Amino acid sequence: MINDKFCDLEKRELQDKINSLTADNALLRSNANNAAQSAFINEKFNIVNNELAAIKAAQPNTVPVQWPQLTAVNTTPYIGNFYGGWNGWGNNISF
Repeated sequence: MINDKFCDLEKRELQDKINSLTADNALLRSNANNAAQSAFINEKFNIVNNELAAIKAAQPNTVPVQWPQLTAVNTTPYIGNFYGGWNGWGNNISF
């Protein structure tokens, strides 16, 4: 009877040890998985970041303006002869 209780106690301690090691194993696997995902995401982010830096470097220089709502380009759609066509709407019909 004492021997049975000792065996039961030893089984519980071994099961607790197994449960503890299983939890530690799951935590380590989760951390390794998160590290792998983070490395993958960082790699992809660095690629995008490098491409964005190259695009920014290729942009022409700009200057701040006092009234940013004004444009410095011709926005009139009527380009060409008399307003771009015979009736002013771009309908270039030859007779």
